[in-house]
Amino acid sequence: MKFVTTPEEKVLADKCDILAIGCVQSKLKGKTIPSFGQLLKISDEKLSGELMKQTRVEKFTAKKSTSMTLFSAGLVAPRYIMLYGLGERQEISLDDIRNFASAATRSTEKIHGKKCAVVLPKLPSSIELPDAARAIAEGTMLGSYAYENYKSDEDDKHERVTEVSITIDRPSEKFKKALDFGAALAEATVRARDMINTPANYMTPSHLIVEAKRIAKTAGLSCTVYDKKRMADEKMECILSVAKGSEEPPALIILEYCPKKKPKKHVVLVGKGVTFDAGGISLKPPQGMPTMKDDMAGAAAVIAAMSTIGNFKPGIKVTAIIPAVENLPDGKALKPGDIIRAKNGKTIEIITTDAEGRLILADALVLASEMKPSAIVDLATLTGGALYCCGELYSLIMGNDERLIAKMMAAAKSSGEPMWQLPMVEEYKKGYTSGIADLKNSGKSKAQTIMGAIFLREFVDEKIPWAHIDIAASSWTEEKLPLSDLGGTGAMTRSLIEFVMKF
Repeated sequence: MKFVTTPEEKVLADKCDILAIGCVQSKLKGKTIPSFGQLLKISDEKLSGELMKQTRVEKFTAKKSTSMTLFSAGLVAPRYIMLYGLGERQEISLDDIRNFASAATRSTEKIHGKKCAVVLPKLPSSIELPDAARAIAEGTMLGSYAYENYKSDEDDKHERVTEVSITIDRPSEKFKKALDFGAALAEATVRARDMINTPANYMTPSHLIVEAKRIAKTAGLSCTVYDKKRMADEKMECILSVAKGSEEPPALIILEYCPKKKPKKHVVLVGKGVTFDAGGISLKPPQGMPTMKDDMAGAAAVIAAMSTIGNFKPGIKVTAIIPAVENLPDGKALKPGDIIRAKNGKTIEIITTDAEGRLILADALVLASEMKPSAIVDLATLTGGALYCCGELYSLIMGNDERLIAKMMAAAKSSGEPMWQLPMVEEYKKGYTSGIADLKNSGKSKAQTIMGAIFLREFVDEKIPWAHIDIAASSWTEEKLPLSDLGGTGAMTRSLIEFVMKF
C-alpha cells in the first residue's frame, strides 16, 4: 500500500474512489450536531447542497464510529464522499483515528475502489500529527487485511486499496517517519496474521524454520535451529516429550539481531510455537480443534516482530527463541501421569497433555535465562481462561518486575493493543505441588491464567526481569473487528516492536 500526502486545497480535484472526511460534534441550542469545516462547506457547494441535505435525512450527528456516504455524480473528482463521526473533538483518540482509517479503506474496497483519501479534522492538543499519521497507516493496512491465499477464483477475492492520500499542507520529516513506522508495524502484523492463518498441514514446525530463515536473510538476522539431537544434548526433555506424538520433528529456532556497536542491553523474546494442538492424549473436543492452528500465534508475533526490528536496527541486542512442535496423540505420545525433566533439572508430573505450551516454554525460558539478558518477555496462547478475564480484545500480562511490565504496557497502549495486568498470587503456587515430582503441569481450574504464569516463573532466573503475556484470547477473532478480519489477529506484534525500540 502506497501513502501520499495532498494539500487540502487540492483534495476535491484529486481523483480517488472515496474522499473520507473525519467529522466532530458540536452543540447548538442543546442539540448535538456535526461541526462542518471549510472543506465540507466547499464540498457541499460543489454538490449543490446535497451533502448537507443528506446529513439531515440520515440524521448524521458525527457520533463516534458512524458514517454516511454520498455519490458525487462527477461534480468533484472523488467518486464518493464519506463522512465519518469522531465524536467530540477533545475525546478523539488514536484508536478513533485507526478505526476511521480502517473504515475509509473498507468502504473503498466495498465499491471496488483502489484509492482513498483521508482528511482529519483539527485534532485535540493531546494528539500530535505524527502520531495521527502512524495511526492512519496502521488503520488502513490492518483494516484492509483478508486471508485469501487458498481461494482459487479471483472473483471471490476482495479488492485491495493500493494508495491512500492523507490531507496535510506541509508534512514534516517527523510526520513522514511516523507514517513509515506505522506502515512497518502494520506490515509486520500482517505477516504474523498470514502465518497464524496458514493451515497447519502447511504451517508445520519445518515450515516455521523456512519462514524464520527467510526473514533472517531479509532482515539481517542470524538464525540457529536446534534439531532433536541438539535439544537432547541441551537436556530439553519438555520440548521433546510434547513432540513425541507427531511425525513432524520439533525444532527450537533462535533469531538474533546484534547492533554494530557493543550493546549495553539485551532483550530476549520467547514465542510459543505449537503449530497444531490437538491436545495430545488429553484430546480436545472436535468443535474447538479447527482453530488450533493459532496455537503458534506467539511464535508468529515474535518472528514477525524480529523482521521489523532487524530492519530498524535498534541499539540493543535482541534474541528471539521459538520452540516449535505439534501436539498430537499417538502410541509414542506423552501420557497423563508421566514425569519429565526440564532443562533446569526440575521434574514435572503430567496431569494433562493439553497443558503443553507451558512445557515447551519451560525449556525455552531456561535457555533465555542462561543468556543473562536485561529482560525476557514471553508471548503465548497459554490458557483458555484468558478469554474469561477481559474477553478477546485484551492481552494479559504478568511477571516479576513492575518496571518491565510498565514498559510493556506503555508500548501496548501506544500501539493501540489493549492489555491488562493480572496479579501473581503466591498462594496459588501450591496448586502446582506434586506428590511425586517438583511440579504438576496443571493445577486447579480456577485462575488458570495466573497459575500458568506462576508455573512459567519456575523456569526463569529470579534475578532477570521477566514478563509473560497470555494472548490466548486476543490472538484470534470469530467476528470482524475494526482492525482485524476473521481469524488470526497478530496480537502484540506491534507492541513488541514498540517495546524493543524504546527499551
